[in-house]
Formats: sequence, structure tokens, C-alpha cells
Amino acid sequence: MINDPEQAKLRHEKLMRYMPTLPQGSQSRMPNDLLPRYEPDRHSYDSSDDADYFKTPSPKEASPTSSRVSDKSSSPPPRPVTLQTLQTKDPWEAPPGGAVSPHHPQLIHRTSNDAMPTAIAIPGRVIRSLSGGSEILLGRPAVEPVPVSNVEPAVEPKPVGSPIEEVVVEEEKESEWDFILPEIPAPPALTPGAGEGDDGFSLQDLVGAVQHGINSRFINNYLVYYDKEIVKKHLNGTVESFPSIFFAVATNNEWVIRTWVSFGANVSAVHEASKVPLLGFAIMHSETLEADTTLTVATLLSLGASPQVIPSAFYTPFCRDLPDNGPSDENLKNDIEDENKIWCTAAARANLARAMNLTQRYYLERAAKTKKPSIRHRQVALLRNAEPLLGIPYFLVGQTIAANQLLRKLLSYIMVPSRKPLVLAFAGPSGHGKTELARRLGHLMSLELEVVDCTIFNRESELFGPRHPYVGAERGSPLNNFLAKNAGQRCIVFLDEFEKTTSDIHQALLFLFDNGEYQDRRHLTKIDCSKTIWILATNALDAIIQNFCKLHHKLLFLDDDQGDHCEKLRLIKQLSKELKEDFLSKFDSPITGRISAFLPFLPFSPGEQAVIVHKSLLDLGQKVRRPICLTPGSERFLGNVRMRIRRDASVCRVLAEAEYHSDLGARSLSAGAKTVEEMLVETYLDVDEKIKESDSMIEFVVDVNGTEVVVNMVQPKELKTDA
Repeated sequence: MINDPEQAKLRHEKLMRYMPTLPQGSQSRMPNDLLPRYEPDRHSYDSSDDADYFKTPSPKEASPTSSRVSDKSSSPPPRPVTLQTLQTKDPWEAPPGGAVSPHHPQLIHRTSNDAMPTAIAIPGRVIRSLSGGSEILLGRPAVEPVPVSNVEPAVEPKPVGSPIEEVVVEEEKESEWDFILPEIPAPPALTPGAGEGDDGFSLQDLVGAVQHGINSRFINNYLVYYDKEIVKKHLNGTVESFPSIFFAVATNNEWVIRTWVSFGANVSAVHEASKVPLLGFAIMHSETLEADTTLTVATLLSLGASPQVIPSAFYTPFCRDLPDNGPSDENLKNDIEDENKIWCTAAARANLARAMNLTQRYYLERAAKTKKPSIRHRQVALLRNAEPLLGIPYFLVGQTIAANQLLRKLLSYIMVPSRKPLVLAFAGPSGHGKTELARRLGHLMSLELEVVDCTIFNRESELFGPRHPYVGAERGSPLNNFLAKNAGQRCIVFLDEFEKTTSDIHQALLFLFDNGEYQDRRHLTKIDCSKTIWILATNALDAIIQNFCKLHHKLLFLDDDQGDHCEKLRLIKQLSKELKEDFLSKFDSPITGRISAFLPFLPFSPGEQAVIVHKSLLDLGQKVRRPICLTPGSERFLGNVRMRIRRDASVCRVLAEAEYHSDLGARSLSAGAKTVEEMLVETYLDVDEKIKESDSMIEFVVDVNGTEVVVNMVQPKELKTDA
């Protein structure tokens, strides 16, 4: 019966019905070590012809053996032969010069110039061609399917355990993305208008240039060359199946990301194959970079990325230690079936838990609770070239009330311009974010900032400079020269410890605050200061704030019920009124009347204290990571250290409880990081060998042992083996 032509025909039809040729461009997964690789022959490399060095073999260059096999008849044999060759046309055949990259995240490694793998499925084996040629070698199935006669094709069941079923399973089994982007070749030059297509825009070249570290100024120059709609269309396109903004985020550069978004890129982009959202990639990319990506995460949140794409069990509450493999299934039950979170598989959850740190969890929870700007907020900010202003609440630790009040005042100020400058009073204990908020405002808005220490000035001539004909009038003063340099432009003047100023200085400021004009002490010319933002920072009202916080501690620090939001607003208005009255009792009424708003800065909650300690530890980690240098005059003995914080919430909470003082704020918490640094140095010096310049890294782990913080050095593997 085995040679019966009718049985052979039925068998052939059955195989074709279950195992058709896969569509072009489809990929079946195989273990990486089974994939054929193309390695160029370096011994025969001709340096005069770079294009030929990485040339992909064409079908004409196939081996004679393969050619002989492929010449065999295509009629179906009575039973499968041991070896056969199929001819397929590869529509993705690579052009000469396409170099194979090892950095693609899929199991097939390729660059944008390489051939797209072609998959052919037959019983028992799936072999892919990476060469770009048309010949694929196929092997014999392990088990032959048994032909079944007298069965209608439409209802014929699959043979249980047959090779057909095995191949289908193999085809459907997807390998998870390892969160590494493909390497895109760098273009020889990023030239506007030189790309393929009608508009001359090359997203491939742009992404390749960004991935290889091009300056953000050149990125901006390239993008402004084109019409905005053209740029937006391309930036929301993909390169190697990844949205282009993934490559911008992978730079871990805030300004590259902001440039991408300012030209229309979508911060809610998702990698289609894995469904991984941009925000999730930004967090997990820290392991690939071996660098902190917290600023990138905060930037994406400030630009509108939704924290809801991350399961809330990862960050609510933020101040708890994450299990090594992420939250339990019980804690994830409200998120696991959400289609926006299907990317968060068991493997992805482990990666996310390993990469996500305490500060990121804080930013995520805060973003989830922060009211999004309205359409009109965004419209006004955009028209006034102040859109980054909307991101202020996403970058601070604590001081939500002050940040939101500042945002409202600034939006009102830029919406209804006035000849009078904006004058704000920042009131609160030292070390609680007054200067930090001013610096963040200047950074986001790209505004010049002048910080003035008022403790060193007694007279207005010291603050603004002497008048003519007194000696030194031609030199002015730092504040005088700053105002002249930024005449007619937005800028910020931060008068720190304003309570130390005298009535002489107050009188000099009145004319500035009233008319928005100033006379340059050097040239006697009028200066437009109407767009200057004046911030008067003071500690003189601390007693009012401390008493208020004690009286309303539960509502301000412990109760997260959204229903109490209106009550909180009412209390803050009451506090601002009390601050104004207290300020009036300590300062002149004329200067008090010129202040537009009083913004209270409250003491940090226990969770916020822990986050501030964590930020200091992140800074320490960056410092000790730098390479050892033994060059005289530039010595750096502590270096090449990879510092990892295990159970970061517990570590930072213990340090914060030991160090925080409400009168000192963040300055007291920095002592916690200093304690860890001292323990790290002590452990580092206990190593009984000379310090040497080297590329190798030593890992130190910061952890808690009961109620104490400990620092341990991780022994190299070879030492562990000897032990």
C-alpha cells in the first residue's frame, strides 16, 4: 500500500492542508544556538571594497550540493526523503553592504539592512534562511503522520502527538522581548532632505544618529527643516518595528526626549509585538544601560505618559519593598486582566521589580493621584511657549500644595500679561524645597535664574551696585547685570532668606515691583523687568506652618481620600491668609502689598523623607561608579563601584527615621547618605590588596539587618568557588 499513488496523493494533500508555506515576513521561534549565522571571511577581506565585505550571499553563490538537491523533482514522494531543498523568493533580500548586527532583541539578529528571515514550516523542523538567499535546507520529521482515508477534509481531526501539532505549537510559542533595542547603523551624515521618499525625511538615519550619540542641537536642526505635519508623521513611525520614540528614550537624555515630544511624538507609544509601553521600557532599560533612568521616567510622566500602564500594585503604596519577582498574583488581580497590562508577564514583572526603585514608585503614585491639565491649560501654555510648566508637580518630592499653587499663578500670569512683574513669597522651613522648586522652574522653562543670598547685603547699593559718580558704578553688581542681560525676557530672581533684608532694600524693590522698570547702574539706561519672576524665600513664618501642620496632620499627611481634596484646598487657603498676616507683622506693608501669592512649604511626610534619602543614595551611586584614577592631582581612590540597594524602602526609611529634623529638612536627610558612604569606604578599605586602575567593577549591596543599615561587598565568583 505504501507505493499506491492514490494514497500518496491523499497524504500529500493532507500535509499541504495542515502545513502551508508561511506568509512572507512571518517568523517562527527557534533557540538562538540553532540559528545559522553568516560570518564574513576576514582573511579574504579586501580593504578597498567595504561594500563587498559584508555582502550577503546571493542565490547564485549557493553551494553545488544545495543546487543539485534543489534540482530534484518537486512531486511528492511516497514518504519524506531525508534531505530536500525548497526554492523561495525572499522579498526582504538584503542589498550588498548589509552588515549583520548582534544587537537585535529578537532571536534573529539583524540590522535594518539585513534580510528579513523567511520561515518554511514542514513536519518536524522549521529552518530559517538568514543569508537573504532563496535556498532553505529541510530535515526529516521524527514521526510520520499516518494517512487517514475516507475522511472529509473539512472535518479531519489533527493526529494527536503528530509532528504537525508540534510544529504549530512551535510556531505559536512567542519569545519575550528582552528590552534591548536593535542597533541601527549610523548614517555618514544627517542631512535634511537627503532621505528616500518624496519629502526627503529619513527616520532611519535620524534614529541611527541618535543611537550613536549625535548632539541634540543637530537633531533639532534636522527636524525644523521639515513641515511640522511631516515630522509628526515620521516620528510616530517605526524603525525595526519599534516606535521611534523608544530610541529617544533609550538615550536617557531628557532633552532628546523633550525634542521628540515637542515635534509630535506620542509618549503613550507601545511596541506592537510585545505590547510593552514606553514608560515600562524606560524603567526596565536601566538594567541595559546600567544607569539610573529616574529622570527619564519623571520626564515622561510630566509629558503626559499615563502611570496606569504599570500595574498599580508595583507602586501603591510606594514606600514598601517589592518582592524579587514583583507583586503576588493576589495583589495583581485588579490589573492582570487589563488589556493595557497584558505585556506584564511573569518574566516582565520580575524585570520590572528588579529595575523599579523607590523614587520611581513615588513618582508613579504621585502621577496617578495628580489631576491632569485641562485642554485649555495646555492650549494657553503652548501658545505662551510655556508647556513644560505643566510638568512642575512631577519632579518634586513633597510640596504638592506649593507646586500646584505655583502652576496656577504662573498660568494666570502668562494668560493675562501685565506690566507688573510676578512677585511670590515662598514660606517654609529651611531645606524643604524652596530653592529646588525655583531651580526646577528655571530648568523646565529654560529661564535664567539668579539666586541672591540676602544675608550679605545691608544696603541697596550693595545689592544693585553703587550709583554714579561713586566708585564701582561702572561695574554694576551681579543682580544689576543679570537684570540688564535679561531685559524684556522671562527670568527668575530668587531672594533667599529675604527676612534678613533691610527697609533700604525694600524701598529699592518697590519701584521694580510696581512699574516693572529698572535703571542700569552702569549705563543709566531703562530696563524692562515686567517679565521677571521675583521669588522671596523666607523662614520667618516657620512657626505658623509648624503649628498648622500639627493641628491638621492627619488630613495633610496621612489621609489620601480623594473626597477630602476640597477640604485640603480650604485649609491651604486659610494657611496662606495666616502667612500673609504674619508677613505683614514682620515686614513693611508696602512690600507685603506687592506680593501676588504666599506659597507654604510643609514638612516632609515619613514616605517623602525616605524618597529624599533614596535620591541622595542615587547620587552617591553615580559618584562611586566613576573609574578609579591614580594620576597625581586628579586622584579618585574610591571608584569602579556598582552600588545596589536591596529593600530600598526599608533602607531609606531606617535612615530617614534616624536623621530627619523638621527644622533642617533635606539637609538633615543627606546625612543618611553620608552614613552609607562612610560604611562603604570602610568596607572598601578592608580589602587586602592595592587599589588599581581597572575596567572591572566591584558590587556593594546596601541592605537592612533588623533595624540597622549594612553595606556588604559581593565577593567575585572565583572567590566564592574557593570558599
